[in-house]
Amino acid sequence: MEYCLGTLTKEQSKAIKLFYLEGKCYNEIVDLTRLEWNQVRSLIQNGRRNLKNCMEKTELRVEG
Repeated sequence: MEYCLGTLTKEQSKAIKLFYLEGKCYNEIVDLTRLEWNQVRSLIQNGRRNLKNCMEKTELRVEG
């Protein structure tokens, strides 16, 4: 998972870590990053999708 977190954009990685690892809500992330609420939502959604895709690809390489 650390590898895949490293493949995200800096902004996506920060938003994912704040949301999932630190348990921050969207509004707290908005306050910390000074981004718009919709930007935070988009970063988390896209980051989650990219993280999932990376982990699936990495899993296939390990199994294959």
